[in-house]
Order: sequence, then C-alpha cells, then structure tokens
Amino acid sequence: MKIVTLAVTAVFVMCFAQMHAQNAKVETLREFLKGILTLEQGNINLQEPITTVNVIAAKNADKTIVLTKDNIEEALKEAQQYKSNLITIDDHTIVRITDFSKCSPSGAWSACMPYGEGYIQKGELISMKDYINYIIGRPDDQVRTLYLFE
Repeated sequence: MKIVTLAVTAVFVMCFAQMHAQNAKVETLREFLKGILTLEQGNINLQEPITTVNVIAAKNADKTIVLTKDNIEEALKEAQQYKSNLITIDDHTIVRITDFSKCSPSGAWSACMPYGEGYIQKGELISMKDYINYIIGRPDDQVRTLYLFE
C-alpha cells in the first residue's frame, strides 16, 4: 500500500512540475512579446509555445519575410523601418532585434548582423543576447521568418 501511495504521489509531483515548467515558458514569452503580440490563455501550445507565436504573428504582422542568405541584407534594412520585429526559426527559436546600429559581419550570412535577444527552446526556454547570427544559426533548410509590425 505504501508503494502505491508513493508511486501516485511521485506521478502527481512530476505532472505538477511539468505543468509549472510549461506555464513558465508561456509567461516568459508573454513578457518578451509585450507591446508586440498578446498570447491568449487557452490558445497556446504548452509544449511548443513558439508554434503559437508563429500563428499569431502571421495573422498580425504588417509584413512577413522568409529569411534566406540571398535576402537577409535587404530584409534587415527594411526591418529598420518598422516599430517592432520578431524572427522565429521553425518552432524552437524566437528573436527580437534590439540594436540595428550594433552589428557584426557574418561570413555565413554575407551580411552585417544586428544585435538581438531571444529564446531557444531546448525543453525549457534558454535566454540569448548576442548578434542574431549566433542565435538564428547558419543558413540551412530551417524556416526563418521575419515578422514586421508598425
């Protein structure tokens, strides 16, 4: 009987910890997106909340650009004309460019990449602040989408 009670308690604690971790992701993203997008409770994919951000951003962005090595330089110039921006990489990374004047040349992208901040989801959300090429990685077959907002 003690073993069953202990097992049920362990399962309950693990479920509670999992739910708390997922809610922490959502709260982190809500704070990160403040002033750009609003995440509504109940519509959020708790396992992969960046998937939800992609859907909401696609509906609300004034302009959307799929980033490639060929168009990144022009896309970054255009992004400077907008109030806010978000870059997502598939369903695991979200970045906001924070300083266009602070940039670092990237050989992989063949462009001067601005400074930004964001999160990479590896189970939990890992905070990143760096030149965006270090956050979004090298050009490859992953979908990198730039959302622009007035």
